[in-house]
Amino acid sequence: MKLDLRRLKTHPMGSEAFCLQTGGNDDFLSELGGKFLSPVEVEIVVENTGTIYAGRGSLRTVVQLPCSRCLQDVACPLETEFDVAIVEITGSKQFNADEGFVFLNGDEADIGSVVEEVIFMAIPICPLCNEDCRGLCPVCGQDKNTSPCSCEKDTIDPRWEKLKSLE
Repeated sequence: MKLDLRRLKTHPMGSEAFCLQTGGNDDFLSELGGKFLSPVEVEIVVENTGTIYAGRGSLRTVVQLPCSRCLQDVACPLETEFDVAIVEITGSKQFNADEGFVFLNGDEADIGSVVEEVIFMAIPICPLCNEDCRGLCPVCGQDKNTSPCSCEKDTIDPRWEKLKSLE
């Protein structure tokens, strides 16, 4: 995702709004077993402060991830806000990309890595198909949301069996 800051470079203390949309890269979510269900939409306002370009934006998309309990696919809408600082390469001695700065290359700033980081941080740690998801049976693997399993429920670790006699 690239921002063309040509007009903003000539207007210190000015600002410009951008609306960007791109298809999500499913390879980005492949390790999580997910994929993008809708395009990534970014709205960002960038201000030329005179020394850096400060951007404040919002991001919207929908990703599909497996439920952390039953492994069924779940649509997870992601909506979040983010900030980005863009600097010109000529002033890069005092700024470092590891510190979160995006460098302006000519008139364009590529905020793709910032957008990927924002998406990754917005993904829920344990996505659930619903709050009452009963998950999978640890013995037979049956999805307990669709039908109960016939596995024995009162299995006690034999190391703790003697504690029953203390009642």
